[in-house]
Amino acid sequence: MRARLCLIALPLAMTLSGCAYYNAMWSAEKLAKEARRLESHGRDAEARSQWARAAVKAESVMVHHPRSRWADDALVLRAEGLAHAGTCTLAAAPIAKALSTVSETALRERAGLAAAQCALGTGKPADAVRALAEALASSDEERRSRAEFLAGQGAADRFDYDAAVDHFARSREPKAVPARVRALVALGRLPEAVAVLDSMALLRFDVEEWAALLDTLSASGDSGPGAASASLDRLLARARVPFGDRARLLIADGDRRLAEQDLDGAVTRYREAAEAGPVGDAGVAQLRELRVAVARAAGRQDLAPIVGALKASAAAKGNGAAEAQQLLDLLTRVVEPPPSPGSGFRVAELARDSLGAPRLAGQLFLDLAAADSGSLFAPKALVAALALLPGKYDSIGGILERRYPSSPYTRALRGEASPAYAALEDSLARELGVQLVRAVRLAVARVSAVRTGPRGPWLDEPPSIPAPERERERRPEPGRGRRVPAERPPTDRPIVPPASL
Repeated sequence: MRARLCLIALPLAMTLSGCAYYNAMWSAEKLAKEARRLESHGRDAEARSQWARAAVKAESVMVHHPRSRWADDALVLRAEGLAHAGTCTLAAAPIAKALSTVSETALRERAGLAAAQCALGTGKPADAVRALAEALASSDEERRSRAEFLAGQGAADRFDYDAAVDHFARSREPKAVPARVRALVALGRLPEAVAVLDSMALLRFDVEEWAALLDTLSASGDSGPGAASASLDRLLARARVPFGDRARLLIADGDRRLAEQDLDGAVTRYREAAEAGPVGDAGVAQLRELRVAVARAAGRQDLAPIVGALKASAAAKGNGAAEAQQLLDLLTRVVEPPPSPGSGFRVAELARDSLGAPRLAGQLFLDLAAADSGSLFAPKALVAALALLPGKYDSIGGILERRYPSSPYTRALRGEASPAYAALEDSLARELGVQLVRAVRLAVARVSAVRTGPRGPWLDEPPSIPAPERERERRPEPGRGRRVPAERPPTDRPIVPPASL
């Protein structure tokens, strides 16, 4: 009787074990399928979580059923799951085992794709190309498409953008289209890049992706900003873009136009954003329009109404209030009369570099030179104003030649050598309150040993010198006198004014 019961129980146990195995493998495959769906919709973070769960399920099958007929499937799925989850260190062992033991073609191709993904993630594009050999020749269209995309990434990582463009063109992966745009931009093939970018209007809309691609296109050359604006117009006309995303893209395009000093174009974009977006976006767009007003300012008298509007925006505590307060703080420093020529020079640089107001900065430099014509800063300020006020180039140049013909800055502007240029820069730095680092201070301690060429104050905080080093600097070594640097004759090379001018 006991033997008969054992004969009945054995097939039942085997059946239950098979069911458990099948259920575990089915769950792993279902999780992997969901991960692929999330990836196709751009939800990468959620996809990684599903891939990690699929890898855990596949590992369970491998541990409990190591000799089952689906053991190879579980091994490859575990390798895929770990690779897609971003845990390539853990994926290395199952990938290597799959490539060395699995014989089925489809499984080897999937393992090769996982190996290539990890190779790209660890900065080894050559290894990725070798791992993709089988998948690139696959009869399965989906695996072949994925292989082309990864091969394109590998080519781009090796700066072989021609090959990258070809690989991306043969892939149906959603990410292959924007990757192809970037490769075309890198090659300088802007018309083709614009055409591919326009085709994305028919695909799933992703505001982050579009914003990044428009920035890439805008930075591609002189025609880039205009091409980015035109592409944005076509996108907004053809695609269904949510109001908030529309306002965000328009504001970003306005920012690009403002950076190019296309002030009218920037204002147009900001007003379009204010009309298209929610209340918060409208407030940000109106604040950016105030930045355009600052860029247009020709003198301190133009800033009063802007300051009043910014105070109202900052007090409202709405969206953009922090940005309004930051801009207000900068303008407050510009509006207030400077207490010294040094602070006046700093304020003019602030208007030029932080506010992006070239006309205002140029006038501030001229005001500084006129207020104290005997200041060390006067000729430097006039030279700085030359680049900001091209319409006044002749008149400013005439003042430099009449009042400061022998100034190191005037001579540098002519391209003449000026041994006193470095010493004058150091004097100005001390008046500005900028402490020079010890190496520079020692290099210019003796005016006769000048170093020609572009130079200026070191604006970074110098490292502190320990007391023992300072003491050794003052005392000569025992038995030796202090070494005096050899005289260096001045060179005839022309001195170029520093970039800060």
